[in-house]
Amino acid sequence: MNLMQLIKLVLDDAYAAIDAPADATKDALIKKELTNLSTEYGMLASKTSSAIDYSDSVKRFAYIYKYTVAHADYIMQLIEGCKPLRDLLSTKSIEVACLGGGPGSDLLGILKYLIKTGAKDLSLKCYIFDKERAWGDSWSDVASQLKPLFQVFPVFQQMDVTESKTWASYQKFLRADLFTLSYFLSEVWKIKDAAEPFFEHCMSQMKSGSMMLFVDNNDSRFRDWFDVMAKKHGLVVVKSAEEELCFSNNEEKTDFGKYFDKFGWPKRKSDAAWRIMKKP
Repeated sequence: MNLMQLIKLVLDDAYAAIDAPADATKDALIKKELTNLSTEYGMLASKTSSAIDYSDSVKRFAYIYKYTVAHADYIMQLIEGCKPLRDLLSTKSIEVACLGGGPGSDLLGILKYLIKTGAKDLSLKCYIFDKERAWGDSWSDVASQLKPLFQVFPVFQQMDVTESKTWASYQKFLRADLFTLSYFLSEVWKIKDAAEPFFEHCMSQMKSGSMMLFVDNNDSRFRDWFDVMAKKHGLVVVKSAEEELCFSNNEEKTDFGKYFDKFGWPKRKSDAAWRIMKKP
């Protein structure tokens, strides 16, 4: 099963969860939300825009459909292109902390890489942190659906990066081998002052030898914010770039079935900035 096939199963559940009297009504709502998301993401850096609310089932469907395939594939490609990350994921027991990873792209990208390489007889524990609790329902069955040759333990934990009382008591995730930040800093840039203590906490408490994978829109405000925090806490650059990322040709649009016919192409490429860092 490839990434699109898995996401198709998730979309089936998400589509069924939309409260509307007929499919035509659902489709109209989704099309409108796909357009809204593009507008909202174009305004992420605007201080006047409001935070994107994913509590609505239509918005979650639209996000998964439009962005998750590409973002997950970027994660897989960045791992493939970095030997230290490949070495880290070749161990028998791996712990990953996906910060703002509710939409699932971080976890799916790592799983795609491991399955592609034929990994087996290993244990992957993935802590998924996000403000929106409903994301947990989308990915709770990912292991049983994929049936990989290794153990997968997704652990969803709800938190709000702007409220320390929601994350200060979490300790186990700080021992993670890999932290991921996939299109998360841009989401919280407008509340940067309130969100920064959480990222400072993670970077300061990471164990020696652990790594962090950051990928986001190629905007100096987002990448510079990350770079300053990473430098402050002694993270060392392993690889970095600002470049166009495109999802792989082996992801077939036909695997989206009826959804592709209804909603067209999801996101296929991005002007991105990415960093792979290591804690000495």
